[in-house]
Amino acid sequence: MEVWAVTLDATAVNDLNELYNRALSVLDYESSSQVQKYYHRIDSVRGLIGRLLPRLLLKGKGIPVMAMTFAKTQAGKPYITTPITPHIGYNITHDNGIVAMAFSIGSDLYSDPPAYRIGIDVMLLQLPKRDTFQGFVEIFNEQLTDLERNILIPLAPAPPLSQHEQLRRFYLIWTLKEAYTKALGLGMGFDFSRIEYDVPNDLVRVDGVEPRGWEFTRFALHNELKAGDVEDYVGVVARFVGDSAAECEKVRIAPSAPAWFKVYGAAQFLSKAIAELAP
Repeated sequence: MEVWAVTLDATAVNDLNELYNRALSVLDYESSSQVQKYYHRIDSVRGLIGRLLPRLLLKGKGIPVMAMTFAKTQAGKPYITTPITPHIGYNITHDNGIVAMAFSIGSDLYSDPPAYRIGIDVMLLQLPKRDTFQGFVEIFNEQLTDLERNILIPLAPAPPLSQHEQLRRFYLIWTLKEAYTKALGLGMGFDFSRIEYDVPNDLVRVDGVEPRGWEFTRFALHNELKAGDVEDYVGVVARFVGDSAAECEKVRIAPSAPAWFKVYGAAQFLSKAIAELAP
């Protein structure tokens, strides 16, 4: 399993205009048209990067650009239709200034072709304006378990958590739920309260039991902005690694710079895509 992440400054997205226009030309007509339908430029840039990520992956495996084809499952999960051996399963996520792709190849894939069971989600640690953390949690109350609510807002006499720790815990819980359902290839119909993430103990339960054969990897990512501010993100990759994998129920914590995690700045990534994918 690998993760490729691209960081961008949403407040300075116009700095990418030249590279954006050049990178659009390496996409097929339909994909380029879809990218340009977004009203806000930041959404178009994220959409462009999300389409370029799997294409760069295929290019690295020796697939010509003109031979790259993609489709979506009935629930909307993208997958690769290009004939390639070994097979590749991937998933894309984005939030604010991060676009990321998780993928597995060959023997790391166990079930549910053609999209396979791999999912990724990432989110910025931020509290919506004019909201308290308790009010924020109440919005998602029905999608959290009792344990998760107590993890986020500990009951007395437990000491209160800092807001940063509250946000970190909430978004780890949420990204794990998202990553798991995306790995299953499901739409919005899955009841998130069926999934429980005990963050302090890094244990996951689905319908009250540990999901055998699943691996969850959580990570943190920092995005430095032009103005000098730093955005903090957390994310989770969920993937099915086989029923015989008895030791995969706990959540794996990524080290600060894992070899399987590559991070590119947006300008660097778009330049790379143009150089490698342009005819």
